[in-house]
Amino acid sequence: MNVHLRKNVKIRVIGDRNNLPIKITNIFKKLEGDTLSNNKLNLNIAFNYGTDQELLKIVKNIIKNYDIKFQNDESIKKLIRKSMYLHDMPDPDLLIRTGGFQRLSNFLLLKLSYTELFFTKTLWPDLTKKEILEIIKYFYSIERKYGL
Repeated sequence: MNVHLRKNVKIRVIGDRNNLPIKITNIFKKLEGDTLSNNKLNLNIAFNYGTDQELLKIVKNIIKNYDIKFQNDESIKKLIRKSMYLHDMPDPDLLIRTGGFQRLSNFLLLKLSYTELFFTKTLWPDLTKKEILEIIKYFYSIERKYGL
């Protein structure tokens, strides 16, 4: 049995799947399908993702699917969030940026308002369980303020 099934991890791959090899998109579909009912932990993998690309998708989706007269800014914000890749997921509590970069690189900008950011020089494939646990321990030591 795969580790993500044993550990009850739901996997979602977000980003533009147009022009990707069918082999890759089939792997994504299988991972997502196999873990759809898992509910202990969410693992969101951004592949071929950019905030500008997601925002364009959101606006196109709104134009295509909704004939709504907006009452106020809050109704517009709700509709935009409803159209996001991760519309049904809470905003992340923690973002681990690998590879030594200390920038967000157009990554999930619409969902990171109150996310704690952790930067590591370790490349993603080399990230160890020990390092992840250290990052999580550090995360739990933070007194979160949510904009204060």
